[in-house]
Amino acid sequence: MDSDNQQLVIALAGGNVLPGEAFLADTPVLRSHAGTQPDLFLRWNEVLLTAAAIDVAVHLHGFSQQGGEMPLSEKVRRSGLDLSGRKRPTLALLPRGNWIRHYYYDFPALLDGGIDRLVEYGVERFAAAIGMPGGLAIDRFMLSAHSGGGMPAVDAIAAAKRPPDELVIFDGLYGRDPRFGAPMQGLEVIERWVGERLAREPERAGALRLVYIERQTGPFSRAVSELIARHLQAAEPELAADLARRYRVELSGVPHGYIAEICAPQLLADPGAEIDWR
Repeated sequence: MDSDNQQLVIALAGGNVLPGEAFLADTPVLRSHAGTQPDLFLRWNEVLLTAAAIDVAVHLHGFSQQGGEMPLSEKVRRSGLDLSGRKRPTLALLPRGNWIRHYYYDFPALLDGGIDRLVEYGVERFAAAIGMPGGLAIDRFMLSAHSGGGMPAVDAIAAAKRPPDELVIFDGLYGRDPRFGAPMQGLEVIERWVGERLAREPERAGALRLVYIERQTGPFSRAVSELIARHLQAAEPELAADLARRYRVELSGVPHGYIAEICAPQLLADPGAEIDWR
């Protein structure tokens, strides 16, 4: 069944859209991805029916021991797409990646502007479901990724027309296989994005939060920490402390598999939060 013909079940109360979630299958943007259906998970918090705009949070998942048979539901809890602490109206999207082999996934459909098309599609479907055929504007865009979704997230923003306001990567900057190119390829994408984001501070605040485990993603993560430090040195002193809360790299306080589940809800509520590892 084409996902355009599937209905989102929306609950209303007192003129508001109540928090909810849904799965969609055969998402047009993701049709080139190999794997199971459904291929797109949506979750939203309370939204006023009078709202003119909505924020969007996209999460790219990592590997699965289920390989190509992975159900997308496996990744929902571990994605950390928990909007209960978020005050702004927000639509969260969890796309199923493309199964390559063994337990590996990537996200080729999100390259070359594909991430923009996914965001627009999700918002269009949600707006239509709540009776706003004219659509909703997209305000803030947050992109997070865990594990094997980290490098695809970097690749996705390289040609995005709407780069994320907030980029969060959970132990996902493994770098490239040196047999196929420079191990640090992609660092220049992050460098450019950080420069563009900081140029919009403080009028439009952003964030770059990286959480890593040294033995897995240490070298690339520490290289990002160094480039953040260089940029913040050039920031106006009165802004530097606030920027350092929102642009930083830190070691994880939990094992790899739990990082997004623990951190993402806290960072969705406050991109400058001190992570409570408990």
